[in-house]
Amino acid sequence: MNSSLSPALAIGCYMLAISCAGLLLRSPWLRNAMQADAPGRQTAIDGLRGYLAFGVFIHHLVIYYPYLETGVFELPESNFYSQLGRASVALFFMITGFLFWGRVLDRRGRVSWGRFLVGRLFRIYPLYLFALTAVLLIVFTESNGEFRVPATDVAMSVTRWLIFQRPDINGHSGTGDLIANVSWTLSYELFFYLTLPCWAMIFIRRGGWLKLIVSLVCIFVVYKWMGASSVLKHAVLLSFLGGVAAAYWIRNDRCRAWAQCKTAAAIALMALSAVMLGWGNSFALVPLVLLTLFFCIVASGNVLFGALSLPSVRWLGEISYSTYLLHGLVLWLGLVCLPSLLAFDPRSPVYWTAFMVIGSLLVILLSSATFMLIERWGIDTGRRISARLREPGRIAPTGLPQ
Repeated sequence: MNSSLSPALAIGCYMLAISCAGLLLRSPWLRNAMQADAPGRQTAIDGLRGYLAFGVFIHHLVIYYPYLETGVFELPESNFYSQLGRASVALFFMITGFLFWGRVLDRRGRVSWGRFLVGRLFRIYPLYLFALTAVLLIVFTESNGEFRVPATDVAMSVTRWLIFQRPDINGHSGTGDLIANVSWTLSYELFFYLTLPCWAMIFIRRGGWLKLIVSLVCIFVVYKWMGASSVLKHAVLLSFLGGVAAAYWIRNDRCRAWAQCKTAAAIALMALSAVMLGWGNSFALVPLVLLTLFFCIVASGNVLFGALSLPSVRWLGEISYSTYLLHGLVLWLGLVCLPSLLAFDPRSPVYWTAFMVIGSLLVILLSSATFMLIERWGIDTGRRISARLREPGRIAPTGLPQ
């Protein structure tokens, strides 16, 4: 897999995923699940999520080919395939910044932070604990159920996994590889969630010098507790500002109206194409500015000539968290575990091609199942618990999408 790798691989995988999602939506159970959350949802952003999450799968699929030989995860030489992962992550962070800073703006900082944190806890952890359980099962299966390091060390490693770090567990080298090391992004999400009340106090509530100092100290403490710059790279954190910028953009009537036209759609696609083809790194000033422009247009409701509004793509967006978190398990089982058991060469053209087809379909099927059985339970449980918590005085809604 080199810099001349054709985008045809990605196009083929996307077509398989979209077709599979379309077939799944023939089930009334799944159609109703997607429609149940329709009020207040943004079609364009839901569709964008679907492309992003599956793009990360393709990104790691390409990475796996040399990984099977070297045992080292390295970014693809191709800018396009590198950005399928990196630009997707940057845009995911922009979505987070947009949605939750938008909520802060609409409520003028008067957010029930208890409700917010409970909702985020139940949104993230049920599926993450499922993935961690799968990792532990694989680790201890490969060690024949024996502790290869002291049990206290295993407990400490698992504890660190609970805050989205990825140390080796029970002496299993490269434990994070089992999930393609994707949990690193959840560290950034966690930092954003924990510090959002402080940012709201600083920029929205403006509660005086004492509250300003306390907020800054709290941000610094969370930053240091989470590992500071060794875990939270400053250039990556800037991605959230793209979402914050979009939250202000859509609250300007002129900007929002212009961004919904066909010219804006063409500009958005040109900006995205420039990043995908011109840079291997999204977390630099020019790529982030271009991605922010692209995202502001999408956040305004532009479905990019219908590419973001297809029901099958919206379903991919619905299951995007499962796709993102669990696709590494499919890659490891299909390209490491199964070939080892069957004495196949996973890099052979026949096996590799078969896995690209079957693996793409399996990711969508598995993600759909875990979304229905685990994610929705977590969402519903979080809502029930949040509803019991006291809410600050309500602010009249602006009518903008949440």
